[in-house]
Formats: sequence, C-alpha cells, structure tokens
Amino acid sequence: MSRASGAFRWFASAGAGTCPVLLLRVLVLAGCLAVVAGCNGGTVDRHALTNDAATIDSIACEGALLAHNGAAGKTTAYYAREQAEELRIQASNLADALARRPALASIEARVRAKARLAARLAAILQQLHDHPSDRDVARAVETRLAKLGGCA
Repeated sequence: MSRASGAFRWFASAGAGTCPVLLLRVLVLAGCLAVVAGCNGGTVDRHALTNDAATIDSIACEGALLAHNGAAGKTTAYYAREQAEELRIQASNLADALARRPALASIEARVRAKARLAARLAAILQQLHDHPSDRDVARAVETRLAKLGGCA
C-alpha cells in the first residue's frame, strides 16, 4: 500500500464528512497550494494584479467571517487563533511577493499599494490571532476586514 492510499484511508476514517474543522483545514491547504502555484515569481502584469487583488479580498472576507463567528461565540478560541494565523501567513506572503516582484511600469504604484494593503490585512489578522477569545476585538476585526475586502 502506498503512503497516499494510507493517508486517504486515515482521512476517510477520521470522518471528514462529519468533522467540519478537518474539512475546512483541507480546503485551506488546497487554497494555499493554489495561491503558491499561481505565484510564478515573474513580472506582475494587469492580470496577475487582478488575481492578487481578488486573493486579498478573499482572505479579508474569510477573516471577517472567522471574526464574526468569534464575536458570536460560534467558534473556539483555539480554532480562531489557528485559522487567523493561517490567513495571516497567506496575507503576509502575498504582501512580500507584491513588494518585491518586478511590475510593469504602468501599474507599479498599484502593485506596491496592494502590497501595503496585504500587509495591513496581515496585521489585522494578527490581532485576531493574539486575542482569539476577546469578542470585542473580534467585532472590531470583523468590521475592518469586511471593509478592507469589500465583503457583502
């Protein structure tokens, strides 16, 4: 038996269908892999900037949802802390990439602005990570992230 089939059996026996936290972690991992695969390290063009901007909005909205659930007491402090850290890492990596990668001259200012926005997103998510059981912090984080990501 290969390691992959062994891992699949473990995953299936863990009750993935009945364990939303495990399923969410798998989905987050898949999302991280998709983001990493999309970062080719080349010059940032308009298309890449559009995709990166959408990724920033997506991370912000996912963080806002996490903060909303934390403010409502619908998630554990442990889960909020760990998920906020995962989202913070994604935002931080994106900020670093946008700050360092070469960009077309016509959009360089916009690329660097998105780098600063992603860094601000990471800082906001750090607050949720640092205070995962504080409902007031969660409400404030939710408001800031929803505004930053344009969440509906």
